[in-house]
Amino acid sequence: MDLFPYKPRQNQKAIMGTINTTLESRGHLVLESGTGSGKTICALSATLAYALEHDKKIIYITRTNSQQQQVITELRSIRLHLTDEKTKEKIFGVGIQGRSNMCPMAHEDNELSQGTSEELSRFCANEKKKARSSKKNGCQYYRHFVEDKEKVKQAVQWVQNTLPTVEMFIEYCEKKNICPYELNKLLVRDALVVVVPYIYVFNVTIRNMLFDWLGLSEEDMILVIDEAHNLPDYIRDLFSSQLSVWMVRNCGYEVDQYGNPSMLDGRLSVKSFCKTLEDIIREIRDSYVYNILENGLRSVNGEKKTDAFLPSHEFVTELTSRMGITPKQLHDIIDDLIAYGEKIQENKQKQNKLPRSYLHKLGLFLDFWINLAHEQYAKLIVDAADGKNPRIEAYCLDPSVGTDILTKFYSTIHMSGTLEPLEEYRDSLGLSPKTTLVSFPSPFPRENRKILYVKDVTTKYSELVKDEGVMDRMWDYVFGICNTFPQNTMVCFPSFNTLSMFQRNTDFSSIKRSIFLEEQQMSQSALMDLVSDFKSHGENEGNGAALFSVMGGRISEGMDFPAEQLEIVVIVGIPYPKPTARQRGLQRYYDMKFRKGWEYTVEAPTARKLLQTIGRLIRDESDRGVAILLDRRAPRFRKYIRDLEPSSHLLKDVQEFLALR
Repeated sequence: MDLFPYKPRQNQKAIMGTINTTLESRGHLVLESGTGSGKTICALSATLAYALEHDKKIIYITRTNSQQQQVITELRSIRLHLTDEKTKEKIFGVGIQGRSNMCPMAHEDNELSQGTSEELSRFCANEKKKARSSKKNGCQYYRHFVEDKEKVKQAVQWVQNTLPTVEMFIEYCEKKNICPYELNKLLVRDALVVVVPYIYVFNVTIRNMLFDWLGLSEEDMILVIDEAHNLPDYIRDLFSSQLSVWMVRNCGYEVDQYGNPSMLDGRLSVKSFCKTLEDIIREIRDSYVYNILENGLRSVNGEKKTDAFLPSHEFVTELTSRMGITPKQLHDIIDDLIAYGEKIQENKQKQNKLPRSYLHKLGLFLDFWINLAHEQYAKLIVDAADGKNPRIEAYCLDPSVGTDILTKFYSTIHMSGTLEPLEEYRDSLGLSPKTTLVSFPSPFPRENRKILYVKDVTTKYSELVKDEGVMDRMWDYVFGICNTFPQNTMVCFPSFNTLSMFQRNTDFSSIKRSIFLEEQQMSQSALMDLVSDFKSHGENEGNGAALFSVMGGRISEGMDFPAEQLEIVVIVGIPYPKPTARQRGLQRYYDMKFRKGWEYTVEAPTARKLLQTIGRLIRDESDRGVAILLDRRAPRFRKYIRDLEPSSHLLKDVQEFLALR
């Protein structure tokens, strides 16, 4: 409690005590506490106190940049609260993001900004090499970092005094013309807290690089995982791999530019191999997704089918038989593709370009595909981009394939406002059965929150098809709420596709207030500007705005909207996962492994999205807000949302609640 900078709320002392007990036993903790209950400050205060006493460091991982900002902000609050100067000096932390965000050259070059961590690492290494050997060539930001010792010394002092967010840090370094990435590598050695994205722990190459900077082993570090409910899906995506028609075509363009070498002693060219690959992917798509019949007709049942399971040996068998090659020869082709791709990477590097090779990626994918563990992956054929870019995909079903690292840390703290059922999270990540599972209720007065649902609308596809009036009633509710109440209102959809449908089929001009719209490919800076502008409307009395967003996105998770910044949340439909082959494969895998396929892969993830979205409303004891679920299926989640109530007169019920100030 010596480090805790605020007056403790309900449960906060208990949360810190639970964390401390876990650290003392070198165990793992899965902790659920309602959104807005102060998990970040509790975790920092408890782990910092322990780390100071036992000479440990804290790796604090987040999913989004906005969550990273909150950690740094709370760290500042702890340091400002302290009166002991020696302890205050030790409370030092830095935030790190990926090279594409931190590299000034990537900010100036669109191609570089799209580079992967591996590509940017190679590009950076080459730029540094040139800068060391020449006064004119290479990265100027690195050169100034190496040569201007006084400027670097001033920058270090500024960071230690300011504890800047990553965005502030990058802006400062660019103004001073020094490399933020290199300066961060210098700073982390003295940092007690290092705040990084998930990938810095779960990507082996990046993790080893970070730990080299720190000069420590895993057992010297405490790992804190923020918004942990995102982690299983994140690891599944990280350990999955795909090959699309678009990527194969880029291999062909690469061949046109850099040459078309032969393989297998001249029997086969790279160009012809790529053309055959593209044909096979399209034909597999036609056969499994479109299900084209002998008479040429496409069978259609209900919603448009977008993916299908692929028999485990189908793709390789089709490839070897069509080309008349053996499995051993396919391995030789893969080796040739990787070698040729590396040659192209070197060539691009000499031209000061991003060292990207699609042939190299192709070789690595094929090697991964033929060697993966079948029981932990689903092989899929996916019809993407409206049929323009089909792909084959190896989808990771079991996130525990990437979580061995967790057992190596001194201790791990997994926390979120929405982790129920806690056993599912523990089991999915392969944590020990001895892991401590704790759930704390919301500390805020229940009467400050109203959660309503209506019974005459739904986003269930079969009902939308049967009754066109359902959609009209849905939009009437949205427009009625937006136009009746002046409070800042967020309207959340199950997906960007549903939001796009709303945009296409409705007239936004009928909403008589300022409108803000989250876009799928919006940059982080543009998104933060959008949210900031929306919040400012809520602080102007009687001039609230409407923000249209998606559940499970960057806005509906991890961003704070205290007081008048958000008072009404409208949830358009239940965000069930789409019934794709990928989703069915996941459910079947969890049925086989835990006998809880529906609960673990459908019900729990849907409830978490709902609760995260509702959780934006109440961030402290004085906040009040109303959430409205526009779907008759809402009662299915009453065990997660216990204060859910039906409404027959929605606008009247909302008005009565808001009038109770």
